[in-house]
Amino acid sequence: MRIHRRAFTQLLASLGVVVTAPAFAEGKTVEVSMKNSPKGMFVPAAVNISVGDTVKWTNPGVITHSVTFDPAQASTASDVALPAGVAPFDSGNMEEDGTFTHTFTVKGTYKYVCKFHEAMGMVGTVVVS
Repeated sequence: MRIHRRAFTQLLASLGVVVTAPAFAEGKTVEVSMKNSPKGMFVPAAVNISVGDTVKWTNPGVITHSVTFDPAQASTASDVALPAGVAPFDSGNMEEDGTFTHTFTVKGTYKYVCKFHEAMGMVGTVVVS
């Protein structure tokens, strides 16, 4: 006896059996905070994540910051680095309690700056493996 796929699916449905595709694992979210004292800095300054993970930056203070992955906006272009083929991106101005999230889909090392406080050493790194 042969049973066709459609008939088999209808049989399962009539029995109340539900067949679903396996769920794909979701990436994790890593948090980075912006600090102002004793100098501007990203905390932590370096994070290691996997492809598909998200980084969320938060500015809890009253001083405006940015998360800038664009060498054209950096004072020193070499302070920003992107893997080959990745387009530059930027959070824009982040005021008090502002957040910015980015999901990383390409492996490599990403170096970024706060374009307002780069000269003070406000730089960070995301390593995606």
